[in-house]
Amino acid sequence: MKLPQTSWLESFEETCQDILEDAFLLDALSVYLFCDKPLLHDGQAEQIPMVLHRLSGYLSQHALELRRLEKRLEPAES
Repeated sequence: MKLPQTSWLESFEETCQDILEDAFLLDALSVYLFCDKPLLHDGQAEQIPMVLHRLSGYLSQHALELRRLEKRLEPAES
């Protein structure tokens, strides 16, 4: 039986999709870093640390969003 879409479920699915996209970008970046051929134009490789920092921040943000969603599922204290 499929659960009806709720705002919680929509938020959860969106956050999961964001995490998958960030993981894909990190994977692509790691492939680039281990590649023998330069794939970026002059000066673009210097941006890699900033890109890694930004992606790490995105993943942290998504993890916090999942925690907020988890707390919404917890029963209210009596």
